[in-house]
Amino acid sequence: MNRLNFTKAKLDALPLPKPGTRVVYHDADGPHSVRGLQVRITANGTKTFVVFKRVNGGRPERVTLGRYPDMSIAQARQKAIRVIADLADGNSINARKREVRQKARSLTLAEALQEYVEQKRRRKDGLPLKERTRRDYLKMVAPGRQRADGTKNADGELYKLAGKPIRQITAEDIRAVHRAALARGERRAAYAMQVLRAVLNWHGVEVADSPFDRHTPEKLRVNIPQSRPAGRSIPPERIGDWWRAVNDLPTTPTVDYLRFLLLTGCRPSEPLKVTVRDCDLLGGRVTIRDTKNRRDHVVALSEPALAIVKRQIQDKPADAPLFSVRNPRKTVQAITAATGIEFAPKDLRATFASIAEVLTSAYTLKRMMNHTQAGDVTGLHYVHKGESQLRAGWQAVADWIQEQAAENVVVLQQEPGA
Repeated sequence: MNRLNFTKAKLDALPLPKPGTRVVYHDADGPHSVRGLQVRITANGTKTFVVFKRVNGGRPERVTLGRYPDMSIAQARQKAIRVIADLADGNSINARKREVRQKARSLTLAEALQEYVEQKRRRKDGLPLKERTRRDYLKMVAPGRQRADGTKNADGELYKLAGKPIRQITAEDIRAVHRAALARGERRAAYAMQVLRAVLNWHGVEVADSPFDRHTPEKLRVNIPQSRPAGRSIPPERIGDWWRAVNDLPTTPTVDYLRFLLLTGCRPSEPLKVTVRDCDLLGGRVTIRDTKNRRDHVVALSEPALAIVKRQIQDKPADAPLFSVRNPRKTVQAITAATGIEFAPKDLRATFASIAEVLTSAYTLKRMMNHTQAGDVTGLHYVHKGESQLRAGWQAVADWIQEQAAENVVVLQQEPGA
C-alpha cells in the first residue's frame, strides 16, 4: 500500500498515474495522521480526499470529503474524524446521501416553496421573510377556497405545478402557467414568475432551455418586468382639485384612509395594520408596527390627520383596525371621474414626498418616510431629528395641501426648510 504522512510538500510532489488509472495514498506514520483517510489522484492531477472505512455492522464505505488543495490537509483530517465516528456509530453516510438525493428528486413545488418560505433569509440582514410575504407565496400553490354561495375562488397561479416534482418541471410547464396567469393581469403573472424562479434557483434546479434564461430565444422566453416604480406624483397644480374632490365625498373609512395616506406619506399597507391600541390621541401620534425595514414607525400627526384618527377610532375596541378598508378601488375611481386625475393609493406616498421635499430638510423627509440611514454616516451618527421637528414637517405638508384646496395657488418654489 502507498502509505505516507500527508504534508503539503508530499501531496504536491505525488507523481501522476498512467492515463485511465488512479492511485490511492493512505495517511499514515505521522503524529496527526488519521487511519482511514486517503487521497486519490487521477492521471490529470486531480487529488481528492476520501474516507474508506466499514460501517459498524455493515459494509465498507468510501465517502468523498473534498478536493486538495481547496480542502487543506488539516480540514480533511478534521472532517475524516467526524465521518469515521459516524460510521462507527452505524450511520451510513452514503445511504443518507442517497436519501437526500431521492428526496430532492421527489420534492414537489408545493413542498419546495414551503421549505423556501421557512428557511429563506434576506441577504442584507439575515432576517426571514415577513409573514405576509410567506402567505402570499404559499397562496400561489393553494387551491381556491369554497365560497359560502358554493362558488370557488381561483386557484393559485402556480397551483397546476404544486404537486409536480421540481426537477421534472419543464420549460413548457413554466410557459403554460405564465400564459394562464396573464389572464389575471400582467402584474400577478410577473409576481408568480418571480416566485417560481426564486424557488427553482434556491433549490438548484436547472430547467433545460429555461424561459428565464437570457440565452433562450426571445420568443420562448418569459420576461419578468422590473418591480413597479415607487409611485408617480400627482402634479402639484392638481393637488387642490384632488383634495376638494375627496372632501366632497361622504366621509367613509376609505375616504379617510386616502386622506391619511396623502397627509402622512405612509405606504398603502401600513395604515391598514394600525389598531386603536396603536393610536395615542393625547400625544397626537400613531405607531405603525413592523414596517418594511422591520422597525416600528411613529407618525407625529398633523391637525387634520389627528382629526381623521379621532373620527375613525370612535367607539372601537382596542384591537380593532383604525381603517376598516377592503378595497379602495371604487373610491379611487370616483375621485378620478370627478377630477380626471388618475392615481393609485401608492401614488399618494410619492405625492407626499414631492410636497415635503421643498417644505422640510432632506433628513427630516427621510425620517418622515421611514427610510433607513444605512450607508449615510452623516444621517446615521450626526443628524438627529426630534418629534417636534418631524411634527412640524407633517404639519407643513398638511397646511400646504389645505391652502391649495382653498386658494388653488402653487407655492412649492420656496427654499427647503431646516
